[in-house]
Amino acid sequence: MKQGTGTSAPPSGFEARWRERFQRFGAAHDDDAGIAGWSTSGLGARYRNFCLVWPGGRKGSVWIDAGCGAGTYARRLEQDQLTVVGLDYSLPTLRKARERSPSIHAWSVGDVTRLPLRSVSADGLLCFGVMQALGSAEAATREMARVLKPGGEVWVDALNAACIPDGLRLAWRRLRKLPPHLRYDDPADLAATLRRSGFDDVRVHWVPIMPGKLRGLQSAVECAPVRSLLRALPFLGRWLSHAFVLQARRTDKPGDSGG
Repeated sequence: MKQGTGTSAPPSGFEARWRERFQRFGAAHDDDAGIAGWSTSGLGARYRNFCLVWPGGRKGSVWIDAGCGAGTYARRLEQDQLTVVGLDYSLPTLRKARERSPSIHAWSVGDVTRLPLRSVSADGLLCFGVMQALGSAEAATREMARVLKPGGEVWVDALNAACIPDGLRLAWRRLRKLPPHLRYDDPADLAATLRRSGFDDVRVHWVPIMPGKLRGLQSAVECAPVRSLLRALPFLGRWLSHAFVLQARRTDKPGDSGG
């Protein structure tokens, strides 16, 4: 898989360092954002975006929250009376998610690239806040396809390599000879990876997030007119959105996902 516009492959040890960071985040923090490694404003923007575009799920259907962090999205899914399984590779994080989500009973330590789940066992899967800590999306998307039933739905977010402001920051890091600290995905590349893994009907939802110093303007970029403009002019969403969410459907027969 290409690493996205203007980015280079993560350095050796990239995933291991992020795994260690998530262990530390889970042990050191007690708020959802800190446990997941986000700023409060950043997680809030991502969560509000999800709530706006999420259509809900069929009551009782089984959904996996892969990389569940503190359980922010797992609790949202449960509000729709879905059967939720929260999964994270950080045990301190998983313990705190379980403590603050007493009505969700299914939690598991696991890695999205090697899901500890039976094939064709879930109706849907969320994977938020994970892609930027992986060296490549390929193994994760193949596993998502493996565990989903035909017609099952996946929602995955990523940092946007095509975002012009982020591209400038990444260029500045390269000039200073600093290695990538996060992995960014080009939306078209990640969509193609999902299709190769056995997904179709891929849709993009743009997530504009203002940097911390300008977070007072976040409500302006989340307003209905701006959201309508990004939908009508996708190139603006591609150039200006810090992150994006891809929604896709598992349409192939089980076991037929590409690799």
